[in-house]
Amino acid sequence: MKKYGKILGLFLAIFMLAASPVFSFSISDLTGKVDVFSETIAKAMPFNSTIGLNWSDAYIGKFFPSIPPHFGAGITTGMTSMPLSSISGLAGMFGVNIPGNLPIGFPLAAYTVEARLGGIIFPFDVGLKFGVLPQDVLPVPGGMKINYQLFGFDVRYAVYAPKVLPIKVSAGLGFNRLTGGVSKTLPVSGLNFEFAGNTLNVPAPDLGLVWETNVFELKAQVCFPILILTPYAGIGLSHSWSKAGYQIKSKITVDEGSGPQQIDDIYINQLKALGVTGIDSNGFERMVDIKGFNARLYGGMSLNIAFLKFDLTAMYNVMEPAFGGSLGVRFQL
Repeated sequence: MKKYGKILGLFLAIFMLAASPVFSFSISDLTGKVDVFSETIAKAMPFNSTIGLNWSDAYIGKFFPSIPPHFGAGITTGMTSMPLSSISGLAGMFGVNIPGNLPIGFPLAAYTVEARLGGIIFPFDVGLKFGVLPQDVLPVPGGMKINYQLFGFDVRYAVYAPKVLPIKVSAGLGFNRLTGGVSKTLPVSGLNFEFAGNTLNVPAPDLGLVWETNVFELKAQVCFPILILTPYAGIGLSHSWSKAGYQIKSKITVDEGSGPQQIDDIYINQLKALGVTGIDSNGFERMVDIKGFNARLYGGMSLNIAFLKFDLTAMYNVMEPAFGGSLGVRFQL
């Protein structure tokens, strides 16, 4: 998981402005660049949240009545991609060059601890996953704080599971919630933002990039166990509610040219007209809300050794083209 810290750390590297004590920008330019970044990551997070619970078995069998009862538990880690263009524009504003030669885009990591329980009487199963990354776990230098929380569950019904053939087909409904972000007190004495002929002074700023998504997904899957291998393929159709943006915390003031003064409603309304929200004397933010439908294809193969299964899964995001993949290991009866 050290790679996860390095990947998210690149977001804040955009804002590591140690070359000069004070930086000045147009609030409109910042808002435009951040909006592109926020819209892109808000569209990328629903796909990333689907990592986990993509088990090779389309249906694991009943818990009761069944001998042995069917259940399983394991861990999955993986990544999905996000277009580099959304980051390079924001980085270029601060003179930071983001390499453009990554073949699959910018990687976003994820992990889950997961479990699945077979149904009772009826042919269904229920899955649960969660991933939490406490801020003090990763050895990220420079006082950077990382937040990552993923929760999800699904219910799948076996629409085709004959006793003669090993093929199984299931249809199900799932929900995923992913929240994350990175924050750091910037190593600069202050930031200045120009707006409406005035200057917004932001001393010793604490900057955070935050995002969250809630996803409902309908999915169908087929698998065909062959000896110690289980190839599988599936499709998911989803609707998501996402938001992403930045937060700056600081004791801010406004300068019209005659010296700093406390921010008041007149300045607040001017900044709101430029797209800044949640502003008061302690800081400001801008969040972008995105709703939309999406579709993904996924598939792969598991290696089955006794009660252990090793999963390799590939994913493709259809409407917002992106790739993903995951590795998982679990105990399953």
